Amino acid sequence: MIPSTSTTLLRQISGDVRHARWAEFIARYSPMCRQYLRRHFPSLDADDILQETFAALAKALPNYHYDPQEKGHFRNYLVGILRNKALMALRKQKHDEEMLAEYADSMESRLPGGGTGGTRSRASAADWQNAVFEIALQQLLADPSIHDRTKQIFIRTVIREEKPEAVAAALGVSRNVVDQQKRRTLAKFKALVAALKGVV
Repeated sequence: MIPSTSTTLLRQISGDVRHARWAEFIARYSPMCRQYLRRHFPSLDADDILQETFAALAKALPNYHYDPQEKGHFRNYLVGILRNKALMALRKQKHDEEMLAEYADSMESRLPGGGTGGTRSRASAADWQNAVFEIALQQLLADPSIHDRTKQIFIRTVIREEKPEAVAAALGVSRNVVDQQKRRTLAKFKALVAALKGVV
C-alpha cells in the first residue's frame, strides 16, 4: 500500500529528528520501503537499509520542498534515497565477498594435500594480509556472541563457497536468512581485519 503524503507531517519533522511525529512518519512509510526492498533487493538486510535511508532523509528534508507538480510525488523521492542506499550496500557486499574469496583461495594451498608441501615462501605483503585474515577468522569463530548456525553459514558460504540455496536447505532456513546472516558476519569479519591491521 502506498501511503498518502502529508505536507503537515513533512513540515513538522523537517530539520528535527527528535520530533515526536518521526515515529509516525517511519511507521507510515516503512511498509512501502520494505516491500520495495523485498522485491528488488531481497538479499539485503531491510532494517539496516531503512535506518540509513531515514538518516539520510533527515539530513535532506530541510532543503526539500514538496511540490508534486514540479518534483513529483514524495514517495518517489524517498524511494530514490532507498534505492541509492541499497545499491551502496550491494557494492559493499560484493567488495567484502571478493576480499574473502581471495582469502579462501590463498588458504587453499595450506590445506592437507595441497600447496607447496611445506616450502617456506618469502615474506610479502600478501603473506602478511593472509595472516591477518586467518587471525580474524579464528577470532570470529571463537566469538561466543555469534550463534553456531551463523558460523556454519559463514563457513559454508564463504570459506567452502557452497551455494546459498543448498546451505539454506541443509540448515532448514530461508535463502534470505542465509544472505542476511552471511552479510552481517562479513561485516564483523571486516571490522576484525581492520582492527588487526591497526595494531599489527
